[in-house]
Amino acid sequence: MKRFFSFFSKTESVKLAIAPDVLAVLVEKGELHATDFRCLDLGSKQIVWKMFLSLAVAKLCDRQTRHT
Repeated sequence: MKRFFSFFSKTESVKLAIAPDVLAVLVEKGELHATDFRCLDLGSKQIVWKMFLSLAVAKLCDRQTRHT
């Protein structure tokens, strides 16, 4: 994989558009973390914030049902 990246000049970021459901799957699987990206507009930030809040609630509920 390192050889592949050697063809490109060093850049700070790559700008992408990704469907919210695809982003949610990547985050839920632990393949992408909140520190790996930043939102470029308020609407996107609100969607991501709600996504992480929802995933946190789901994890807490799952933990509670396993321990009861």
